[in-house]
Amino acid sequence: MRPSWQRVLSGIALVISCLSPVTPLVAAEELPVVYLSGTPYEIGREHGQKLRKEVSQCMQQVLGYFRSYLKIPVVRSWAANGWLDTAWKQALRFMPQDIKEELRGLSEGSGVHLRQLYRLHAVPERTYACANLAAWAGATEDERLIHIRNLDWNMEAGIQRFAVVFVIRPTGKQAFVSFGWAGFMGVLTGINESGLSIGQVGAETVDWSFRGEPMAFLMRRLLEDSKTLDEAAAVILKARRTVGVNYVLADAKSKRAVAVETTHRYARVFTANDPAEQAVPYAKPLVHAIVRADVAMDPMIRERQIAAHGNPYRDGLEDPSGSSSYDVRYCKFADGLLALEGNLDPRSAMDLARAVAPPSNVQSVVFAWPDVWVANAQGSTPAAQTPYYHLDVQELLK
Repeated sequence: MRPSWQRVLSGIALVISCLSPVTPLVAAEELPVVYLSGTPYEIGREHGQKLRKEVSQCMQQVLGYFRSYLKIPVVRSWAANGWLDTAWKQALRFMPQDIKEELRGLSEGSGVHLRQLYRLHAVPERTYACANLAAWAGATEDERLIHIRNLDWNMEAGIQRFAVVFVIRPTGKQAFVSFGWAGFMGVLTGINESGLSIGQVGAETVDWSFRGEPMAFLMRRLLEDSKTLDEAAAVILKARRTVGVNYVLADAKSKRAVAVETTHRYARVFTANDPAEQAVPYAKPLVHAIVRADVAMDPMIRERQIAAHGNPYRDGLEDPSGSSSYDVRYCKFADGLLALEGNLDPRSAMDLARAVAPPSNVQSVVFAWPDVWVANAQGSTPAAQTPYYHLDVQELLK
């Protein structure tokens, strides 16, 4: 279990986020696209130089939010810093050297202290919640693969003010597009030149450790190194993982998708209409689709989950019904797709994204290769309720 002081701090954060009014934020009128290429250090430095002001402001906004958890001066900064420092210090020796070099370049290019950048990149290891759906063949109107990815976090942290589309071409690796934020070089939502898209869902578990490759860097490495769905799944299975995450990987070219459920030590790949999923009483297996929120379908992983009413200290698999992640993010996604009767298209995909998006929906993306539509939260308005920007991945990667 996590140390008690961490649980106390997380509880205080939850209470404050529920009681405090949402601070109005100024939304960008256009979605910036930033092109980066070269060695890891060159990519990081160029990132910092092109977005120097935004990187600095993003650090102040997001880390300042975490430091506001406690109202006692000095103590609140110390506690928040320690909360994030614990994660990155343990993970540092497991990070690829390329990541360390890029972070160094980002620090030098932006003028932001390296420790501050480490803290920002520790945030996804600490708190997140999302939903993913990938559908193809008989589930979509023209049989092309459509991948819907909602990222649900916390609007008050204000990271949505610094949304950026990064088009990255690393030397000797695959080019990819990451839908992220100024100063953040990990990937939480992305697609590469081979047509592989990825999204994740936080799935809290007692089987966790920060002594591994942080999830956002693992997702980036997957896009850089994988050309097929099987290669992508293997990257996750072979990695030294950290916290509980359910990944959805989709291959637009082969029109397939899988879910990879993970904890620190365990991992399991699920295909569409998987027999193992059919045996789970609360599951909704689909013939030409994969749907995931935070609840696991694998019994071994579910036994260790805290997410969705899980109780690792009680025998048997707990029914996730009654949790918003299951009732809304998972069931509404699955039932909404079935109601479309094979007519899912990008427009109805956006409607589905809106139907399952909670007030904490920071980002919503619809992939339909080579097209992609992306929406970011604006002020207190969830992302899926704002206009979606259309982009052409092939044009971006030229």
